[in-house]
Amino acid sequence: MNVLFHVQRELGDLLTAGGPATTMSAGAPVPVAHYFADLRAIVAMIFRSWPEARPYASTPVLAAALDAEHAVRAAQAEPLLNSAGKKKTSKPYTVPPDDSLVTGAVLDIAAQLLGTPDRHEARERLAPLVQRLRDADRALSTYLRRPGWISKQLRSAVEDDWTGASRRSRPRALSPATVQGA
Repeated sequence: MNVLFHVQRELGDLLTAGGPATTMSAGAPVPVAHYFADLRAIVAMIFRSWPEARPYASTPVLAAALDAEHAVRAAQAEPLLNSAGKKKTSKPYTVPPDDSLVTGAVLDIAAQLLGTPDRHEARERLAPLVQRLRDADRALSTYLRRPGWISKQLRSAVEDDWTGASRRSRPRALSPATVQGA
């Protein structure tokens, strides 16, 4: 309960009259309104890419609540895979949770990920979620990362040409000039 009270207090403080004008999101200060847009996108990303964010669950009880919620959401998405027309398979992952424990659990993880004070660390933490989301649901991945939907700071942390430590060891593509000189 302490974890949930802490998250509630942090989010409530951002919404109070006279509260801060900015807060951290993905390693940079953003207006509070942008933070809440980022929070919404990260929550959907957490649900769709679960269990990638599981290591950030503050307690085993919160992790278990999110495990169960993910199973329910996956079961809701399954029949949509074989439906005619536009699939809408991402919808079960983007709706807010009904359960207060699940809401608190996912907001705790999202706040941790967004509250990372260093933008490079934010990119490192978000990279596995972004990759799993991209692999599982490219349309939702693109939707959640579009301009106007999330802050510039978060968009920078989740962009496609991410060049964090996990990609540094990959060989770079050779430019045409390099190939001709070989």
